[in-house]
Amino acid sequence: MKFNFSSPTEGRRYNLLRPAVRALVSARFRIRSFGEENIPEEDAFILAANHIFAFDPLMIISRCPRTVHFMAKEELFKNPVLGSLLKSMNAFPVKRQKSDKRALEFAKKIVSRGWVLGIFPEGSRSKDALPKTAKNGVSYLAAKTGADILPVSIYKTPGDKHLRPLVTVRFGKLIRNSELAFAGEYSPQSLRNSSESIMQRIVELWSLKHGE
Repeated sequence: MKFNFSSPTEGRRYNLLRPAVRALVSARFRIRSFGEENIPEEDAFILAANHIFAFDPLMIISRCPRTVHFMAKEELFKNPVLGSLLKSMNAFPVKRQKSDKRALEFAKKIVSRGWVLGIFPEGSRSKDALPKTAKNGVSYLAAKTGADILPVSIYKTPGDKHLRPLVTVRFGKLIRNSELAFAGEYSPQSLRNSSESIMQRIVELWSLKHGE
């Protein structure tokens, strides 16, 4: 389906669909969550999480009181039904194999309006449920927007084959943009260092596993 990149909106159907999202997630997983008190009640930020399930955005939406605009791979929008659902939940498509200027500009508009941008720094799902290396997209957007980062971990015991696996979603403390060491015109090395720093905070949360 075609996506209008001209202007982001906060669709009315998001809050209407949220109860259905919670029910769907609860039917598929046993969910625990911690750290909701770390979620800012207002102002823009970038929510950055590791990625292990196709359901990850829905898990976060079911636990986060703020409306989140997630980047989602372009291929998902090619299915008219799924694409319509994703659009209703404020997701927008991004091309993963190259720099997608339209998606990046759209993401910056979301932050400029005081909203929440959701991104998976690894760029794709981890097949073994272990955290992977972050790409530079998250630090690029942080540098360009000045937004703070909310690290989020999604943990499932590796190798868990239960029909409804236990999953823990953990919201960490906000990473202030000033903590990220951007140098000059955002050199590749400073972006890499910042992405690694953000991912390290996610890994620290992930390492807490299912504990309190």
